Amino acid sequence: MTFLGWRIGAIESEHRGSCWVAWTRPVRCGTSHPTRPPSDADHNELGSSRAKRSQTIVAAFLIAALLPRNARASASGLDNIPTADTAPHLTLVLQEYSTVGAERKPDHTAGFKFGIDPWETNQWRNRFVWGLDGHLAPGDAGPASFNVKYATQPRSNWPALGLGVANLAVTSDDRDRAGQPFSYAVVTHDFGLLRLHGGYGLQARNNAGFAGVDRTFKLFNRDFTLRADALQTQNESQWLASVGGMYVFCKYFALETWGNLPVERGEPSVTIKLDFIWAF
Repeated sequence: MTFLGWRIGAIESEHRGSCWVAWTRPVRCGTSHPTRPPSDADHNELGSSRAKRSQTIVAAFLIAALLPRNARASASGLDNIPTADTAPHLTLVLQEYSTVGAERKPDHTAGFKFGIDPWETNQWRNRFVWGLDGHLAPGDAGPASFNVKYATQPRSNWPALGLGVANLAVTSDDRDRAGQPFSYAVVTHDFGLLRLHGGYGLQARNNAGFAGVDRTFKLFNRDFTLRADALQTQNESQWLASVGGMYVFCKYFALETWGNLPVERGEPSVTIKLDFIWAF
């Protein structure tokens, strides 16, 4: 998830989009699927593919649970889902991220997010993050989409609640290109061994439940976060899973990457994100 504000982009070929979250984004470069009825061989191949992807997700969750734990790097989401995290107080994050796959052209997006957390020393914390991002290539650039999230946590050892709106384009023409706004609620809790996240989002004809797990540890004296998540797509009829990580090279730069694994239909893809961070 992720350093930037939420741009709801479809990673699945059916949802065609740029990157980040696979909830809805008009198709720019999707894969055409055959219209013939599925054969027995197709069903067998689908079952084998599901099993392999399920094994990958389970393995990632188990690895995350067993790794030694240290302070996690700040982020405002996992791979393809939001969390109740926000950027640190008065911290600006610029980001460029690209999604590539065997059956699609590379898709590029850029934007920023900015964290506001003036009550970070209070027992009851209330914090905000807002941002803007948009499609760069291929095709025409834009439109710009806004996002905002409020998070509250009564005690440091209690769950945190995040309420947000993402993919908020200004005009109806922009929404036709970028997709409809996505409003969500998410709960994040640190259990010590690992952190769990779960929530639900509302969007026109594309509501989605989602869940994820992450764990941060030290790698060469730098924070490395291993994470995995899953979310519903196509109005709760399909699932998209992902496995990936984030490595903080220094206080000014972090690298994120993950694999996107449609559970039933669509081709896998890989997302790479570059985070440039300035604290004021």
